[in-house]
Amino acid sequence: MDRRWMNERRMSEEYDKGVSQFLQYVEQNAKSVNGTYFCPCVRCLNQIRQDLGNVRDHLFMYGIMRTYTVWTWHGEVLEQPTTSRGTNYVEEWMSDHLEDMIRDVGEDNFGRANLYDTLINDSEQPLFPGCSNFTRLSSTLKL
Repeated sequence: MDRRWMNERRMSEEYDKGVSQFLQYVEQNAKSVNGTYFCPCVRCLNQIRQDLGNVRDHLFMYGIMRTYTVWTWHGEVLEQPTTSRGTNYVEEWMSDHLEDMIRDVGEDNFGRANLYDTLINDSEQPLFPGCSNFTRLSSTLKL
């Protein structure tokens, strides 16, 4: 979607059309809470929810944040970069290096707060019954 309208004068036809297209995009892609959406005006800064009518009014009264070029608060999803190593690389690396990571921090430090035993237990316990791909610890590290 063309975002040049964001840098136009607020009274211009281009800005008006851009705001209309943005609001349509928001209505189709963003999750509403009781009919409200985050307002990207320079006053609300995507921190205050408004209905679409108020969002429109705010965009004309205060203007849109010009740095808000990826509309993550309004349903736009960034593409995940692909790697040549494949999708299982992180899981394989974590399972191979889990004990090394624990040793790097030091068993003494973990032992003082019973963390070492807890981490070892979590590294062996499945995330949920029947799960063979993730342990409690591996899923936490992945997050």
